[in-house]
Amino acid sequence: MKEYKIIKIDNQNYPMFDDMVFWRINGKQRTYSEKSEVANNNFSDVYVALTNSNLYVYAALDNDKFVGWISIIYMPKVGRLNGLGHLYIDELWVEPTYRKQNIANRLLEKADELLNTTESVGVRLYVNTENLSAKKLYVKCGFSESGTAYFMEKTEYHTVQN
Repeated sequence: MKEYKIIKIDNQNYPMFDDMVFWRINGKQRTYSEKSEVANNNFSDVYVALTNSNLYVYAALDNDKFVGWISIIYMPKVGRLNGLGHLYIDELWVEPTYRKQNIANRLLEKADELLNTTESVGVRLYVNTENLSAKKLYVKCGFSESGTAYFMEKTEYHTVQN
């Protein structure tokens, strides 16, 4: 089985990461002209977010493109557990043609590594009850159901002034 490099996302490799997100959203890779257009983007807000010491974003590299990623947040627990908190997996995605190649497992290993470096007490995630293949993956990687919860969200979009 092919080994994919797992790379931490930073300001240097973020444009290539952004190409993968485009691929996920649109179901196709950017054309050459779209890549040229994006090359002129100013990702300064994203670059600031990437410096957050509680945010960890890793991607799987296949030659010259990223094919999957995991986004992990560390949240301290104030008032309990001596201030130690949990890691939360916000997103895990692998491009469909790259699935079943151990990439998701390798990305999830980053959360296990962070358990030690952040002194977290555990890793938490949410999975859609209808996404049985993801649930099977998480169980295989040591996760277990810990009750039933509703995923609720309040979204407010802000427009950026130029």
